[in-house]
Amino acid sequence: MSIFIRNPKVEQDARELARLRGKNLTEVFGELVTEALELERAKPKPRPTLAEIKEATAEFRRKAGLDQVKLNITKADFDALWDIPELDPTFERR
Repeated sequence: MSIFIRNPKVEQDARELARLRGKNLTEVFGELVTEALELERAKPKPRPTLAEIKEATAEFRRKAGLDQVKLNITKADFDALWDIPELDPTFERR
């Protein structure tokens, strides 16, 4: 497999770099690509924005069918989930 360089200036610079390093074009391109990949991989990945997170959540809910589900729960029902007798100071263990 070969790479065809259409830009004469790029080809000239690549050949000069190969000559200065005492290597052939394949070795020079291989080193440059490896270096560029390492730099790209080392870049910090951007954190998703709140809008992106909300959109991803909404898309998941749509795909999973959860956007069609309506919960019939009251605040009292929800609060009851957190009612742990052992946390009540008046609770007596038997």
